[in-house]
Amino acid sequence: MPDASAVRNAVEQCEREQALSDPGRDNLLERVRAQLAPGPEGYADLERVAERLFMSGRTLKRKLQERGTTFRALLDDARFRQAQQLLESPDLDIQHVAIALGYRDPACFTRAFRRWSGRTPSQARAERKATVY
Repeated sequence: MPDASAVRNAVEQCEREQALSDPGRDNLLERVRAQLAPGPEGYADLERVAERLFMSGRTLKRKLQERGTTFRALLDDARFRQAQQLLESPDLDIQHVAIALGYRDPACFTRAFRRWSGRTPSQARAERKATVY
């Protein structure tokens, strides 16, 4: 008779082994990016992503460093991409975009967006609106 618990354990072990084998250089980056999709609790932190990839946070940091990046850089990239998408909606004001990205203060979001793009969210929205028309 099949045992659901045994199957679940076997699948988890296979996934753990696959994660540890790290067959491709870009594979890890893509797997981390996939874990950085915003969820109901916002973005996952380094420890949560590492746990989902069956490794420690320290190991994940080291592997990302070997690939010339950091968890923070990947998280910023994910937030920037989502910010650009959210700013396309004229119904969302900057404060709501900031909250959706996990910022409690819109000013912090504005500083981060300026660091990412060299312009403010309002400027980016205005530029986008100008290119659409």
